[in-house]
Amino acid sequence: MINRRKFVGSATAVSAGGALFGSSRSLAAEDASLKHWPDDPKMASQFVEFKNPIEEFEAHFRIERDLVDYQGTALSWFYWMVYMVPGDRPPLPMLRYEGLEYSYFRRVADYTFRIHAHNISVPMSLETNDYMESMVNPLTGETIATPTNLLLNDPGTVHSPKGFRNVSSDGSVYTVPYRQFRHENGKMKLDSVRSAPPDWPLNHMESSIQEVDYDLFMDKGISSLPAKSTGVYVFPYSKWMNMDDRPGHLLGYWDAYKIPSIQHLPNKFLAKLESEHSALLEPRWDQFNLPVSFEY
Repeated sequence: MINRRKFVGSATAVSAGGALFGSSRSLAAEDASLKHWPDDPKMASQFVEFKNPIEEFEAHFRIERDLVDYQGTALSWFYWMVYMVPGDRPPLPMLRYEGLEYSYFRRVADYTFRIHAHNISVPMSLETNDYMESMVNPLTGETIATPTNLLLNDPGTVHSPKGFRNVSSDGSVYTVPYRQFRHENGKMKLDSVRSAPPDWPLNHMESSIQEVDYDLFMDKGISSLPAKSTGVYVFPYSKWMNMDDRPGHLLGYWDAYKIPSIQHLPNKFLAKLESEHSALLEPRWDQFNLPVSFEY
């Protein structure tokens, strides 16, 4: 005759033993999976405040550009994805761009820089990942030409600890962008939001997160930090899309690297620009000849 108490006890022991055996195997597997992680993979993040606006301004300029004594340049290479946001249906992936942003600046007063820049974005197919000259509009079905996007009409800004002033304005208004530094997992990060120049469309916005190794950031001898960034654009439909009065806008998401020179661009992209836009591989210093209607 089976003793019910002994049977239940034996079953419980077997069950517990199996659980312990399974647990030890899980722990071993977990230990193995963590070998490639840092010794302490716990996330650490701290918002950073500066002693005064000048320190914050200089930190921003070192990450985004170059805190030079007189004049300098900053160059970024990027990919960015563009999505159509019609408003009455889900967003539609549209195309990819490969591009560069070239900014050039001069110190015009104490802690004050005048900044100009231009931007080249070459369209790429999402299907072939190669440069393209036309595509099918995913919303209208029309085959449309896809020109290289040349941003050459930015009027420029004057940047100081007080904020930004547009070169084309009367200088009476300082725009103070949202800006927050974070010390996070060995990186110094900069969250920022930039508004459009006054004569640009109202539904244009740019928001980015830039980052650099914290140890490099703390080395004040480095005037131009090797930062990388991600961010989003919100902007109107481009004219070449033939959208007429259709509601909606575009959303762009980019991934960029600050690089030390034109020669650091990828070979294929550099060759294309040398062939088609060689004049834009140099700073446009003549932009500084444009008059400014206010005192720096």
